[in-house]
Amino acid sequence: MLVQWTKELETGVTFVDADHKVLINLLNQVNHCIVDNEDLSVLGSVLDALVEYTDYHFLREEKMMELSGYSGIETHKITHRVLSGQVRAVYDDYQNRPEKVNAVDVRDFLQSWLVDHIMGSDFAYRDTCLDNAEAAHAAGQVGFLGDGSTFNEWEHIRIMLVDDNPNFRRLVRTILRAVGIRNIQVVETPLEGIARLADRPADIVLCDWVMDEMNGTEFAHKVSEMQLPTRVVMLTGYSIDVLKERSSDLGIADYIEKPVKARTLLETISRVAMAVPQSSSTRVA
Repeated sequence: MLVQWTKELETGVTFVDADHKVLINLLNQVNHCIVDNEDLSVLGSVLDALVEYTDYHFLREEKMMELSGYSGIETHKITHRVLSGQVRAVYDDYQNRPEKVNAVDVRDFLQSWLVDHIMGSDFAYRDTCLDNAEAAHAAGQVGFLGDGSTFNEWEHIRIMLVDDNPNFRRLVRTILRAVGIRNIQVVETPLEGIARLADRPADIVLCDWVMDEMNGTEFAHKVSEMQLPTRVVMLTGYSIDVLKERSSDLGIADYIEKPVKARTLLETISRVAMAVPQSSSTRVA
């Protein structure tokens, strides 16, 4: 790992430390992608998740500081805006000019950015916010999808991911766990996915369209034959319109384009999950 979580990084605020662990996890995944010379769609997905989760974390942190009456909040907000801009610029450069960006420099920048921010700016508000449990609780309740989302069953939904790329599997698991999804099955082959579903059904299967053993159409057909209360969501680097034409008769619940955006992934899951009959889902405590 590029950065390892240690006691020295703990602020003592539960949701802040949880957010920092997610960000460090994503940072380490950027490093994995660079070391593995990963495809741009996967690295782009990781960088986008880092951008989105950074903004989400800053939003929650600022709410806590405001409710706690922290005197340095305006200076901290300025620091957040600068850091958000820098991280987004890294992502935009990779999207627009990947061949001109030095991946190692990106990794080193992100490492110093995150660790320096935690050890510096975030420790400055620690004492004030630790004394205000109500403010920390209220800020920790802010959802990733915002106040407009009506879905609040993350801890109950059952998800399976079928994808043959280990870095992409690691990213999706990180995003799902960050919002409270715990019932996650991750498999790398369609045949393994079919076998697992027979013993342990899922509410939603996220499936890559292009795989060696069978493609997305064949996988969706197999799931349909099993007559399970399972909705299939296809992940693809191809045009969604084209895939819809090819699979219109398979009852595929939705499609997500790669590179995957964390918000799009979670919005799709919440939308499809709300369409799953309540009687079909085994609630997980």
